[in-house]
Amino acid sequence: MALFRRKPKDPDATFPQLTRQQGETMRRICVETLTGMGHAVELAEDHVALSDGRMFGLETIARTMPKAPEREWKDMIEDYFARMTAKTGRSILDQMPAEELLARTTAKIIDPTLITEEDGDRHYKYTQWVGLLPLVMAYDGEETVNYLRDDHVERVGEDLAWRTAYANLLAEGTGTPQQATGTDGASFLGIMGESLFQSTWLAYPADLLQALELTAGPKGILMSVPAATALNLHVINDDTSVKDLFFMTQVTRAQYDDMPHSLSPHLYWWNGGPVQPITEVFEGDLAMTLPDELEYLLSK
Repeated sequence: MALFRRKPKDPDATFPQLTRQQGETMRRICVETLTGMGHAVELAEDHVALSDGRMFGLETIARTMPKAPEREWKDMIEDYFARMTAKTGRSILDQMPAEELLARTTAKIIDPTLITEEDGDRHYKYTQWVGLLPLVMAYDGEETVNYLRDDHVERVGEDLAWRTAYANLLAEGTGTPQQATGTDGASFLGIMGESLFQSTWLAYPADLLQALELTAGPKGILMSVPAATALNLHVINDDTSVKDLFFMTQVTRAQYDDMPHSLSPHLYWWNGGPVQPITEVFEGDLAMTLPDELEYLLSK
């Protein structure tokens, strides 16, 4: 069943959240920026490739641009590629003592476009996947968040690193949920804060419920993580209907479109096993496919 999606008139063929003209402007600025940094650039519809073999997808940029006036695009794209190209340089974590590194290392779910397939194979083999989202470990510095590479993890020991990253997430806390209610009575719990690790609780739903003193029923829970700083939750109960799914999905999509540090527009289901996405992008729209256990909601 297709859900809503606002499309611009004359949309870009690859990134329909942009107009065709906006897409052309975005790609032109990307090429100009990278050329100005001294790179030879090959442009494709959905990515740019550098002569040294590195490739950068344009999905994150395309998703971010509509949230800002076009006069700010050049500065935003320059900042983005400055950060992305710097990732291949030396990290502040390279020479950091293990004890200092672990003290501020926390588990973190990140935008899958931030780690390319090549990056994953070369530097982030330790990554775990939660509902098709990458779960990595990040050093929470005073000014920046730095992702641990395989060599950093191996230096301290992968098991110890994951245990510490999880413990530091617990210490960070879950935040306080607030109930969101639609005009038709549909509802869910929303948690928003300043922590860039808020969304990571998607990877630990049992611990999240325990911390919030909630109990999952036999049909489990629905979750969404529209931004790094936001998490939505609905415990499925006898009163849950398709209205709750629609309401939660619509609000999640709006948050994803409007909030900084956007992460995922999708809805996820957990019932004691792996976290599963139950929405997908289909022909530019957000579509939902319910597991057999939840099909009954369509009649409520």
